[in-house]
Amino acid sequence: MRWVLIGLSIWLLNGMPCESCGENPLCLSRCAYEALLAAKTPKERLGASLILAHAWLRGDFAEGVPSLLWKTVREREEIDSLTLHAQLLLVQAYHKLQRTDSAILLCEQVAEQAKAYPFLKARAHLGLASLLARRDLLRAFIHASEAAELSDALQNPLLNAIAYSQLAYLTAEQRNLSEALSYALKAMEAAEKAKAASTFLLLLESPSSVYLASLTNLASIYAEIGRGEEAENLYKKALREAQQDSLAIGHITLGLGALYLQTGKVGGVEELLRKYGKLWLKLPYELRREAFQLQVSLYTAQNRPAFALKAYEEWLTQAEKEMQRSQSTRLEQLRVLSGLEFQESQLKLIKTQQRQERILYAVIAALGILVLGGLGYAVYAARRRVIEERSFREIITSQSQKIDEQAKALERQNQELLRISETLAEALATVQESYIVARRLQRAIFPDVERILPGSILHYQPLHEVGGDFYAVAAVPSSARLFFMVGDATGHGISGAILASIFSSMAQGTFLRNPTDSPQLILHELQEGIRNISQAEGELVFSNFREGADLALGIADFRSQKIYFALAGRPVWLLDGSTLRELDGGRRGIDSFTIQEYQFPTYEEPMSPSLTLFLFTDGVTDVLNPEGRKLGIRALRNLFQNEEFLSLPDSQKRERLIQLLEEWRNGAQPNDDITFVFLPVSSLYAYAEKRFGLKFT
Repeated sequence: MRWVLIGLSIWLLNGMPCESCGENPLCLSRCAYEALLAAKTPKERLGASLILAHAWLRGDFAEGVPSLLWKTVREREEIDSLTLHAQLLLVQAYHKLQRTDSAILLCEQVAEQAKAYPFLKARAHLGLASLLARRDLLRAFIHASEAAELSDALQNPLLNAIAYSQLAYLTAEQRNLSEALSYALKAMEAAEKAKAASTFLLLLESPSSVYLASLTNLASIYAEIGRGEEAENLYKKALREAQQDSLAIGHITLGLGALYLQTGKVGGVEELLRKYGKLWLKLPYELRREAFQLQVSLYTAQNRPAFALKAYEEWLTQAEKEMQRSQSTRLEQLRVLSGLEFQESQLKLIKTQQRQERILYAVIAALGILVLGGLGYAVYAARRRVIEERSFREIITSQSQKIDEQAKALERQNQELLRISETLAEALATVQESYIVARRLQRAIFPDVERILPGSILHYQPLHEVGGDFYAVAAVPSSARLFFMVGDATGHGISGAILASIFSSMAQGTFLRNPTDSPQLILHELQEGIRNISQAEGELVFSNFREGADLALGIADFRSQKIYFALAGRPVWLLDGSTLRELDGGRRGIDSFTIQEYQFPTYEEPMSPSLTLFLFTDGVTDVLNPEGRKLGIRALRNLFQNEEFLSLPDSQKRERLIQLLEEWRNGAQPNDDITFVFLPVSSLYAYAEKRFGLKFT
């Protein structure tokens, strides 16, 4: 819950329009200065200074607040609510000026002095909790707890909601999510009471804004503990309550988008982008930056680097526009907020009066000096005007120096934005280079199956430039055995390509080292290898991410003229004339969660020359049509049971299968890697005769 110090004890006008300018009484025109000039007693000067200080804080002119308030605070010896209000405003100014240590010391002083004012004491503790949240979570928690106790004693639901929201945030930062949830629920209950009562208290946000913040806070904690459905419902409820509050809608929709990304609901993020994309572009720059980050995360999750690059470029464009806007308006804003224009008008008035006085003195000199007293008065008036002019010049010089300092600060911000732009450009170049390296790696590792086994048909179509599907062929002449494999590793893009390369290399290496091992033993070697990788990363117990693969592995033994299969989550189809048989792949693939004792399905088939093996990944059956429906295993099985299809040569079977996939997709975006291979046993015999020198009858 962001800490907002708003409202002062001198807001007696309760939001009525200013009689001078027609705006709010905290306007940034001459009204605040006139109230200060009209003040006669120290108490009146402090009240007027508080109005002006609050106006400066609203206008982002925190630099002038300390010098304005400290002078009037020191004039008063007693410590009352007005003085404590002033000190809380000073805390806010120090916080904006990034003088955190000074803000903490002053806030501790207010908490100590406000014993007779429990409401202000509670606000001081909340301020300390916010200031210490990034430094010392334990101390921040103690202060937030003190604020909660005071709000309970005051029976103030609005203050209660803010205090318990602060406790929820701090306990969530300590990863104590169960306790954070308890505090968030208390904050929600208190916010509902405050909203029902429709009460507004000074130095507190409105009941509706506190209610929305409590809803959003509770939703974020539900998301943290994995209760995504409840978090989504709360975000949607907050969205309905926000009505026309565009800033609240921006916060809520961005939080909901992050939840959708966390739970894998990429379509939900796309829907939010379509519905609220234009609203996000109208939000303050900090929220617009979060919106662009959400878009980049979305396109990265979808492995759409071109769209991610476009989002990065738009992000940089918005950052440059924000920088230009700040540079063009900052100096003028400072001039208005500091009252410089008003002071310059006073100086011009003095100069006009001086010119008029000089004309008058010239006329008097021409006519003669009537009386000595008149001349004395003129000298006195001239000296007084000189002193006033010098005073105003000193004020203008001081304000000009502050403006120069602000200009230098803007220049530093410009340099920081340029550095961020260069960093983002380097990151994009690194991503593109990673794709190039991954594509070269796959081309080097994956064999040319159709060249090694003439008559075989391979179709490999990654979702992007590289994919998570893999295949392998290897042989050891001394054992007269040939190894083949088709599989699908976790993920797409670069991450999937890395896992695919690991599985392909590991499986081939295991077979080449021990060509007489059974396929079942090779699968267990792969299982142990991926388990060791996960243990090395410390993810076996604590991660919910599945690193592994579904694959079908076979070894053709030409001496026994049999094919031995071991399957991990992927089936193998056997085509023999008009007959289709399926070897079930079981329910488990190879990953860090498969138990060590699990027995993968194994099969033994005679090497009939009329037999054709069909191996494929789930990308074939998971192709989506424009309505989001999968093709499914049944449609693929119906095609393979069609006599006309079975009578086609294998090369035409591939074209017919690709035609089925394209007709089902009907222009929809690809959603997975697609790999399948037709492997005739006759091509295996031909390879053995050529490579091993064997003869078969």
